[in-house]
This record gives sequence, C-alpha cells and structure tokens, in this order.
Amino acid sequence: MLASASFVGLLIVIGLPLWWKTTEVYRVSLPYDKISAFNTQAHYITTELTVLATDEKTAADVAELIEKAFKDCDVLKLKITRGVLPEGLRRSLDSIAEEQEAVEEVGGAFDLTQHNKLYVVQRSPLFQDVWLGTERVVFFRDAKAADTLAKVLKQWIYEPSVLRGARSETADSTRRVRFPPGQGYHVVLSVVHPKPQDLKVEFNARDAIEDYIGSFVDELDVLHNFTLKSQWLYLLNFDFQATEVKDDSEWTRHWAVREERLHLLLTALEGRAATHVSDLPTLNLAFYILPCAHAPLVIYDSDNKKVSSPVQAFMSPKWGGVVFGNPAPSDCGHAPTWTPPITLLMGTFIAQLRELLGITDKASISGAHLEQLRSVSPRRWEVDSLLRLRTLEQLSAAHHDLRSLAQLLGEISNIVINDEVGASINSAVTSSVGAGEAAARGELLRAYRTSLDAYLAAESAFMEPSLLALLYFPDDQKLVYF
Repeated sequence: MLASASFVGLLIVIGLPLWWKTTEVYRVSLPYDKISAFNTQAHYITTELTVLATDEKTAADVAELIEKAFKDCDVLKLKITRGVLPEGLRRSLDSIAEEQEAVEEVGGAFDLTQHNKLYVVQRSPLFQDVWLGTERVVFFRDAKAADTLAKVLKQWIYEPSVLRGARSETADSTRRVRFPPGQGYHVVLSVVHPKPQDLKVEFNARDAIEDYIGSFVDELDVLHNFTLKSQWLYLLNFDFQATEVKDDSEWTRHWAVREERLHLLLTALEGRAATHVSDLPTLNLAFYILPCAHAPLVIYDSDNKKVSSPVQAFMSPKWGGVVFGNPAPSDCGHAPTWTPPITLLMGTFIAQLRELLGITDKASISGAHLEQLRSVSPRRWEVDSLLRLRTLEQLSAAHHDLRSLAQLLGEISNIVINDEVGASINSAVTSSVGAGEAAARGELLRAYRTSLDAYLAAESAFMEPSLLALLYFPDDQKLVYF
C-alpha cells in the first residue's frame, strides 16, 4: 500500500511536470500590443513643394490655393514653401522660348535631383496655363492658372486617390493590374514564331531587351532589382479561331479574333516559356509573330468593334503583355523575310510595363500640357510617385500579414513560434513603425526601404512552414498521449 502511494506521489511530483514540460509547445513572445495598435489608414507621406513666382503676392495666392485643394487629403501632407524668383532666373525664363531650356535654367539654380521635392515655377511666356515635363518642375503662367495647377498636382503628380487605394486592404482598379510589391522582378521577352520555315524574321531579341527594357528599368533601380532574359519559342501554333474579314487594306482582308479568346494564349505560353527560372516574380513580354497565311490579326472587343491601335496588343494584369507582329504583303513574297518595327514594338512593351509596375496613364486636363516622353526612361516625378505608392502599399501589406498572423497565433495555441519566426515578426513590427515615422517626416527613400524590409519580414513570417509543425497535436490529446 505504501509502495503504491509512493509511486503515485512520485508520479505527481516528478512525472506530471516532466510530462507537461516535454509536451509544451515552444512559443517566442511576440509584440501583440504593437500589432493590434497598427492603424494602416493613419499613414501618410509628407512631400515638399516650393512655389516660386515673380512677386510675393502671386506666390502667396498660388500656395494658398494649393493648400486648400489638398486640405482634406489624409494620405499626403504638402510642406509648402514660397518665394520670389531670383531676378537673373526670372529674366532667363521670360526670354527663353523652349520649355526644356527653361527647365535647365531652373536646374542650374535649384537641385532637381532630390526625391520627393517639386518646384512650381511661374513662367509668363507659356502658351498653356500649366506645363509639365520630365523633371521635378511645373511651370504656371500666372495666378489665374492656379486652379489648373491644382488639378495637375492632384491628377497627374500626387494622385491621392491612387495612394488611398494602395493604403487600403481592398484592391482598386490600378492595384488589380500592377504587380504586387517586391524586391525585384524577372523580365522575360519571349519571341513566339509558330512557323519559322515559312518566314524569316530578322530581330535581335537580346539587343532589344537590353537597349529598351534595360534603359527603362535602370531608372527604377531605386525601387527594384531587375533581371532580363530573352528567348525564342518555335512551333507554338495557337488556334485563335479567327474569322476572315474582307476589307480595302493592302492584304484585302484581315483575321478577326475576339478579345475574350486572347487570354487562352497565355496558358499555351506558360506551358512552353521557361519563365520560372528565378525566385523573383516574372514580368512576361511576348511577341507573337503571325504567319503570312494568318496575317494581319485584328482584335475585336466585346462589342464586336475593331480595337483601333497602331499595333495589335493586349495586357494581362499581374502577368505581362502580348504584342502581335503582322508582316506586310511585301514581306511575304518570294523568300519571305520580315524585320519588325522595333521602335513601335518595344514602345508598346514599355507602355505595358509602365502600367504593370504602377505608373498610371494621365487623363488630359484643359489648359495643361504634359510633355511627351522623349526616351524610354520614366519621368523623374513618376519615380517619386512610385516610391510613395509602394511605401504605402508595403506598409499596408505588412500590417495585414502581421494582424492575420497575430490573430492565428492567438487563437491556436499549438502553433510553434520558433526564434526565426519571432525575429521576423519583431523585425517587421520595428520596420513598420520606422517606415511610418520616416514617411511622416518626408524621408521618402528611407520610408520606402524600411517599408520594404517590413513587408519582406512579414511575408517571411507568414509563410514559414514551421508554423504548422504541431497542429496535429492538440491540448486535449496530451492526457491520452501521457
């Protein structure tokens, strides 16, 4: 009897604690209070704007109207300074005919290389109320142009509605198109030639992607790392189910394909293209060369109307773009040989890339002129817009991941939280706080890089496989196991 009692006592005193300890789930302590206190909608970015006019009153009136236009903007805070143009610069701006030369004069007096800083400068000889080029300079004619100027700042440069969409957990129209945030992207140009035996194509894909796409993405190196690759795909003959339509063109006909049919082509391309050779998300650019017997291919929309465009192309959100190459009848005669119009072709790909990376198309504004791009490089102020956009998007995504993870870990006590996961979560929380503070101070580059760190750390923690290690071993089975 005494031996039995001793055994039971030993079991309770030593065995029970030992059993409990050996079946305990290892969980690093996490900053749940800080995560629950996150308020994504409270984040905003401070940006500097300098108004320079020919007199104090004009500068004050224009600055006041801009302040009123952005008074209710909770996602962007303008830090406005105003002043009078230096006399020498004013005379130069009044005497120079070309706007681009005028921008160079402003660049000689002020530093236009700083991110997140814009100069609004009065220039009387303007033919329009407002002129905007590629640099961080906006010209306005006089105080009467202030209303148009405010529209340009809102609709073209700062785009608060797009920033709110980036900050929101609900995707807006632009967010549904552009690629999600990330450290970098793998850009692949695929030249699809279904019938190489029938048509010789003179096109250097490697040079094209390096000269055009490379020059474009080089200007975005402050945002992302890019790797470039080109490839040829032969004998991929997709059935477009196109209908022959007679017309008065050089071909005397064209092949009509319905818009909704085109996305099936992407499945065929995915099956053949070696695009998954990088850890980075892949931006696909496909150049599909139509055989002479099925050229030209013309896209028809859902209303059965021709898509009017210098080049037939379409884009797939978060995937990439496709451009169709239609040789001319003269290219399909004896010894058929075709040289694609490289400027038009690569210009179309650049336009698709801009939208896929987050640069929006600008609607026209009465009284305002947006200078056309003279090269493949994005405008300087567009790079700043992307930095603001991605900063808020990355912060929002990091907060969403951390809140979801905190809720999951709080509800299910058997999920292991190892040191690596704990370090990632703590790093994401610290970086999120730091990014929000940097954005509020107007330190855009720091805010972007820190928000990217927060996003990557939160994603790493959220996708950590070890979180599922002991989900098969619930608390109510411990006693049975013992």
